[in-house]
Amino acid sequence: MNNIDWREPVPEIHPSPWLDSGRDPARAHPARSMRLLEKLKEQLFREKARAELDSDQLASLRRAAEEAAALAWGTAYPLLMLPELFAEKAAEAFVQSERQREIRRRSRALVAFGV
Repeated sequence: MNNIDWREPVPEIHPSPWLDSGRDPARAHPARSMRLLEKLKEQLFREKARAELDSDQLASLRRAAEEAAALAWGTAYPLLMLPELFAEKAAEAFVQSERQREIRRRSRALVAFGV
């Protein structure tokens, strides 16, 4: 009788990238996120570097900042993770620097004795 099909075609639905649970909206613009991460990294580095540090300690601290930023970038929320990662890496760097300083001091003492 009635040959009219009242069903309308269903439009294709594409999931929004903002709703994808694996993506952070801040990561939608990676260049901007990288700039913000770099700025935060430099700020954290400068705050720690204000102390009386020698060149070896500053180099260790710089490496710690770079490692923390690299680790933070791999997380879902890099700007949130960077301060804590940097604090951990900086503490490790200072311990390592002091250990190296002690080894150098003992080595000089051994060389002075002619051993």
